[in-house]
Amino acid sequence: MVLESLVDTAAVKRHPAVMMLLAIVLSSAAFWVAFSTFPESASILGIAFITIAFVPILHLIMAETEEEEVETPGWAGGFLKRHFSVVKIYAWFFLGIVISYAFWFSVLPAETRGRFFEVQERELGKITAFKSSLAGNASAALTGGGNCTKEFSCWFNIIFINNATVLFWAVLFSFAFGAGAIFLISWNASIIGVVIGRDIASLASAYSGLGEYSLVAAFAHGLFNAVGFIPHGLPEITGYFVGAIAGGIISAAISKKKFRTHEFEIVAKDAAFLVLVGLLLLLLGAAIEAGVIVSV
Repeated sequence: MVLESLVDTAAVKRHPAVMMLLAIVLSSAAFWVAFSTFPESASILGIAFITIAFVPILHLIMAETEEEEVETPGWAGGFLKRHFSVVKIYAWFFLGIVISYAFWFSVLPAETRGRFFEVQERELGKITAFKSSLAGNASAALTGGGNCTKEFSCWFNIIFINNATVLFWAVLFSFAFGAGAIFLISWNASIIGVVIGRDIASLASAYSGLGEYSLVAAFAHGLFNAVGFIPHGLPEITGYFVGAIAGGIISAAISKKKFRTHEFEIVAKDAAFLVLVGLLLLLLGAAIEAGVIVSV
């Protein structure tokens, strides 16, 4: 692949913000290539093209991380520092996709968005309908009757189970395809990007007096409003990143045929610990989000 040949992984680790710029540029390119070749499926094919572009370089980063796991195992080997470095790479990548999708949603004509973001908007519609049903109706399986209107435990259970399911798929995808969790991460980033893009589009009229700078002001305002996602979104998304790293280093070890060696045992223990950390982060995120919902 071309990308991992052009981009030095050591430079990415030193300056992870590079991933944001790559994500913005390549996701925009993937977006338009998908629309130009398969317009009816552009909304999901764009995510697939992003995955194809970034899996090789992220798999290479995972392979290097796995080598570091074996060479300097344990906390003394800089366990937290090593993995936090990879989390930052994923975080900047995620932010780049969010910015890209928010931008394109806000600048495209309303009649064009339906084709470009069809799947994302359909998913958002399902999420809205699901939350409304929980707030107003009985949720038998998880609430034992009653509704979720002001029940912390109900919302917590729903949110945590949903997020834990995403974590499971992130680990599985990353394990099966090296850095395959990038598909799920890109998908979630595109959803958030569309949410922010909607906000930007609705704010544009309020800044119409600024002329050609109205979109810039609306975009800045929309990104500022998105800060509201941080309290619960940060631990949730970080949990997914950690899960992706766990699956990725296991995949890297197996691809090097180390699964019958002591090295694999070291990597497996570290991966199991990372999954546990991911679950704890999701518990924290679910508790914060449930608390916000019931307090509103």
